[in-house]
Amino acid sequence: MTLFLASVRDAAEAELALGEGTDVIDLKDPARGALGALAAETITACLRCVAGRAPVSATVGDLPLRGDAVAAAVTATAALGVDYIKLGVFPGSDASFYLDLADREPNRARLILVLFADALPQFDSIALAAKLGASGLMFDTLGKGEGALTDYLPLRELAARSAEAKTCGLTVGFAGSLRPKDVPALLALEPDLLGFRGALCRNGDRLQPVDAIRLASIRKLIPRKSGGLLARNLPDRAAPALC
Repeated sequence: MTLFLASVRDAAEAELALGEGTDVIDLKDPARGALGALAAETITACLRCVAGRAPVSATVGDLPLRGDAVAAAVTATAALGVDYIKLGVFPGSDASFYLDLADREPNRARLILVLFADALPQFDSIALAAKLGASGLMFDTLGKGEGALTDYLPLRELAARSAEAKTCGLTVGFAGSLRPKDVPALLALEPDLLGFRGALCRNGDRLQPVDAIRLASIRKLIPRKSGGLLARNLPDRAAPALC
C-alpha cells in the first residue's frame, strides 16, 4: 500500500492535510530550499497539532557539508519528537561524509536519505543507506519548478532503483514536483510513499498555502484499502541481505 505524504509548513496546514486524509505529515519550509528546515518552535507546534494522528517527518535543512553541523541538526530535530528525519544527499558530498555522520549520530535508524534525481551522487547511495541503517530513501528533485521527478529518472530506472532499495530493506518514497498525471504510473511501481507540496498549493505554487481542494484531489488518486492500515506503521526496515 502506498501512503500519501503532504509537506506542510505550519500547524494550520498540518491540520488541513490531516482533515483531508493525509497519511504522513512532512515538515519543511519551502521558502528555504529543497529541504528547508522549519524553526524548532514551529515543528513543536505542528507535533502538538498532529498529536499522534499520523507519523511526522521533518527536514534538517539545506546544510553545508560539515559533519558537526549536520549531526547537530539531526540530533536537535530528533529531540523534538518527530518520527523520521529527512537528510539530503547534496552535490559535492561523498559516502565517507555520511559514514562519518553515522559515527556521530545515534538516530540513524529513523533517517530518510533524500536523493535528488537532477543531482544524483557518484557513489552507490542505496548501499550507503543500507549500511547506515537508515529507514528509507526518498527520490526527489533539487531544482524546484525545473521539472518533475520522472523528467530526470524515467519509470524504468525508478522501478529498478526502487526494487534494489527494497531488497536492501529500505522503504521507498517518490516526490519532486509531482503532478496529478504522474500518480497512476508511479503507483504501479508500488512505492511506500508518494510525496507532494506544489501540487497541493494554490496555483500549484509550493510557496503558497496548501489548498483543501487540491489536497482532496490528490488523496482520491491514491487508494486506501478497506479497513486501512495505520499510517504510523510504515513498512518495517528489514535486515539488508544483498547490500
